[in-house]
Amino acid sequence: MEEQSATQLLVGRARRVQWACGLSFGLLFLMGISGIASITLLYDDPLYHESTRDIEGATLRTAIAMKWLIRALHVWGGYAAILLSGWAAMEVFSFSRLLRRSDSPGWRSTARWVGPAGLLGGATIVLAVVLLLASGVAAKGYVQHITRYSEVKGEIEGKPGEHDAAEALEGYPDSGLAELHIREMNYLLAIGAIVLVAAAAAVRRISIEARKPKA
Repeated sequence: MEEQSATQLLVGRARRVQWACGLSFGLLFLMGISGIASITLLYDDPLYHESTRDIEGATLRTAIAMKWLIRALHVWGGYAAILLSGWAAMEVFSFSRLLRRSDSPGWRSTARWVGPAGLLGGATIVLAVVLLLASGVAAKGYVQHITRYSEVKGEIEGKPGEHDAAEALEGYPDSGLAELHIREMNYLLAIGAIVLVAAAAAVRRISIEARKPKA
């Protein structure tokens, strides 16, 4: 009876890990989609999307119709991701502490790396999201600067979209942060997610083993 109770507790904790990690990964995926879609929204100009046809036009019009959701996810999703990733990391660590009391040497061996991996993956995701939130301000300013420049130049020269990039960036030296926002900081986020996925996969494997009937 005691062994059955310990197994039920282990399976229950594993289920909590799966929920926490699943919600965290799902939100990160939606944030990635919203980030890509937010670039599409730069072309939210009636003169442009009304003349765009085929799949490109359909994609653009879909993004425009959902821009309220895209912007909400891109702006507020980061704060929710910090909470969910922290929860996922703590659930993995809590599971590993429970696993250390197991009678199985293999499970105890797994516990030695699963807990630290969960904390490391969660902390890396949180750090990446914080950096993305901070650099997102620079990225937004960069886009607004380029947009204003193109609009003014277009009105003066009548040639929208045919401007020198170096000239467009004059007076806005922080474009490096905008580039970090769309590249390097997302790499850091991906590394954290991969580490947390590895820990979650190990937890799921042990949960399946625990549910198998003993011979």
